[in-house]
Amino acid sequence: MALQTLPSSAADYSRRQRLEIQAATAAVLRQWRRMGTEFDASYSRIEPTLLTIADVAQAKIATAAQAYIPAVLAETGQTRAVEPRLEVRALSLVGVAGDGLPTDGLLYGAVTHAKEMVGTGMTAPQALASSSAWLSTAFGTLLSDTGRSSENLAMQARPVTGYVRMLNPPSCGRCVILAGKRSGSSTAFARHPGCDCRNIPASESVAGDLTVDANSYLDSLDEAGLRKALGSRANAQAYIDGADTNQLINAYRRKLLTNGTYTGGVRSAQVYGRGVKYTTEGTTRRGFAGARMAGRKAPRLMPESIAAISTSNADQERLLRLYGWVL
Repeated sequence: MALQTLPSSAADYSRRQRLEIQAATAAVLRQWRRMGTEFDASYSRIEPTLLTIADVAQAKIATAAQAYIPAVLAETGQTRAVEPRLEVRALSLVGVAGDGLPTDGLLYGAVTHAKEMVGTGMTAPQALASSSAWLSTAFGTLLSDTGRSSENLAMQARPVTGYVRMLNPPSCGRCVILAGKRSGSSTAFARHPGCDCRNIPASESVAGDLTVDANSYLDSLDEAGLRKALGSRANAQAYIDGADTNQLINAYRRKLLTNGTYTGGVRSAQVYGRGVKYTTEGTTRRGFAGARMAGRKAPRLMPESIAAISTSNADQERLLRLYGWVL
């Protein structure tokens, strides 16, 4: 099986999204450098600008994703799936993080982090520097989540039966081992913070042309790249010596989970008998989703959770409309 490259439309989309995320993150960090030792007071001065940066970037990324899905469908010969059957409200993703929480709470997490670092003995400047790194990762993940959610909505609006997960190198071992995996459209996209793998919408007829072999990707890396992908010099050498790729990467993944580096704090609830992601954004009577939900006191399901719990295309469409993700 050959090393598969991304379709050109996906590669271009990925490049543009990466540049947008980098530019927006740089703008956020410039604002963060204005923080003083009075954390809450100084944050209140920069918060309006931070939220504006986040809203503008989310809107750009959500809109770009809506153009990307039909473009990649057309490029991969799936012309029958290009036309949507639902009108997606991509801008409804603005102001919402991937875990369903509002973005203002996510951004304030940098202040919370700084306070916690002071509690461990850091000086205020040291704590702010530590929180700058935290904020960079959190904000980048926020925008990546927005893109993925918008892509998910665009796929749900079309007769796409599933997708193939493809790498956007450089990729870590956790992603490499899943590369080329075809999943149904109702299957959640397993990922970790900073993951920029791509969902390529794929029908059964084209899925085989989009697959990728993990060993082919690893064999293409130099020593430094292999060490980074597999987590350590020892793992890289073990791979070179013929160790099983799946066992190496799974062992590395278990180590990461034990350390808690990407367990995350996903906001979830038991709905329809299973755990799902949800948000309360837009559920007030003045919000679009709130009007659709007609005052029902229930969590607003995120698009990926709707895909996971829906029992048919009609049920999926009904839930997307009910929770205000499509018209």
